[in-house]
Amino acid sequence: MAPEVLYEVSDGVAIVTINRPEKRNALNLAACETLKECWRRIENDPDVRVGIVTGAGDKAFCAGFDITEKNVDGRPRTEDFTPRPGTSPATGKPLIAAVNGLAMAAGMALVEACDLCVAADHAWFSLPEVTLGIGLEPFVQSLWTLPQRMLFELLVTGDRLSAERAYQLGFVNRIAPGGDLMDTALELARTIAGNAPLVVLASKALIYGGQRAMGMDLALQAADRAFAPVSASADAKEGYRAWTEKRRPVWQGR
Repeated sequence: MAPEVLYEVSDGVAIVTINRPEKRNALNLAACETLKECWRRIENDPDVRVGIVTGAGDKAFCAGFDITEKNVDGRPRTEDFTPRPGTSPATGKPLIAAVNGLAMAAGMALVEACDLCVAADHAWFSLPEVTLGIGLEPFVQSLWTLPQRMLFELLVTGDRLSAERAYQLGFVNRIAPGGDLMDTALELARTIAGNAPLVVLASKALIYGGQRAMGMDLALQAADRAFAPVSASADAKEGYRAWTEKRRPVWQGR
């Protein structure tokens, strides 16, 4: 398994750790591929009942894609990430995001791909794509996990959402002091792992099945239609160039 992601199992709980603290746990290609393998291992291991996903260190859960690796023709890519929640859940077993710091861009999408979220009190969330001119189609799941007006504010401002505010909105299940984060996540995971496994699996299937029945597939199609031209735009290329050159982008609206 690639060193970018660590995997361990204890007492029916798999712990997946993005191990790139020097890059704020940004996802490179190797990390993305290894995460997919972790989902398969969780799904196929009968001894695993619950998974926890976290980041190494205490500064970042995941800062999104490592843009220096993930670009095509000067623009970031999003298509190499884990399966989109709601259409192809990474695993039928419960996943808990243990958010130990910032979770932005694809890092917030990874939180969305999980079923529950435990956050350190200093953690925060952000969708900064609007500042880079790139698409946001992976965040359709947020239509079900955040109030519409708060989601719209995050999408069009790129502002931060604190752990406390996210908890008030129901996006975060539990908040813990930074030093107690993993203990809190493990306590929740072990509670779930100790319950009737068929009921747990059926409960997750109910949630995602209900989302699809209420229009998740159509929402994903609408997002693809809305953001496909954005991802191919001159502004998307300019956003990437500005980021690499450490300057403010000059938007042209095309």
